[in-house]
Amino acid sequence: MVATLLKPPLDELVLSASDALAFVDSATGEAVTTGLVCSLVLRRDGSVLGRSRGTPSGVHHWPELSDRWRQPTPPVLADVFVRDALERFQPLSLPWPLPTAITGQIIASTVFGAARLLRVSLLSAPGRPAPPGLASVYGLLTWQLSGAAVAWARVSFVDGAGRAYDGASDAQGRLALHLPRSRPDKAGSPPEPAAQLHVFASPALAGASVPDVPDVLAFAAQPEVLALANATANDDAYLPVLVPGEPLVLASIGPPPTPRELRLKPL
Repeated sequence: MVATLLKPPLDELVLSASDALAFVDSATGEAVTTGLVCSLVLRRDGSVLGRSRGTPSGVHHWPELSDRWRQPTPPVLADVFVRDALERFQPLSLPWPLPTAITGQIIASTVFGAARLLRVSLLSAPGRPAPPGLASVYGLLTWQLSGAAVAWARVSFVDGAGRAYDGASDAQGRLALHLPRSRPDKAGSPPEPAAQLHVFASPALAGASVPDVPDVLAFAAQPEVLALANATANDDAYLPVLVPGEPLVLASIGPPPTPRELRLKPL
């Protein structure tokens, strides 16, 4: 009998695909591989051009997209809406063709021939429980003068070591921010500087978000606003001071159990 040697399978399979997206959990740094729905939607009439396919490693692409939309050129005529069916993360939208700049939640871009892979950081939704080993901050963001909820505000918490942790309010102003648990200072060592809270918000973003999904570029470009530690504060003397290990009540209306609020005003 003559033995026939078969050729080994190819190590790589090259597909004709458009640009692709991969997502990272901003709280844990882990890749998000389940639960996401990415829809490519035409701006003109809201029709769905296609829904992505996700690979086991969490890469979302559109292999069945028509050639017209596979490698589009500006101007932007469509958007990618990203939603989490498991309600762990805030929704977002990206213009199509995908942005080229690394900004905000767009944390990396890798080129593969004529296609690109964008890595996008996802921020926690307000109802998400704390991931293992993390502590959580929940709150409600409102405007100082009107008391209206601050939709899609960007929140950055910087600890004493300079590490930044990002979060966002939802359409109703609700915020969830998940942070590593604070550690006590070592005996004899100087205490770390106080943590800082930075908030970026614009009323225009809420009105421009359709349908209730913030544009990732506009979200990143919001101006910084002043965060007040008291519902009636009007000057810097009432700015919140965040000390690791100590509770902080920013502001509230009425007795408990009314939700804690963080009031904002333009700089």
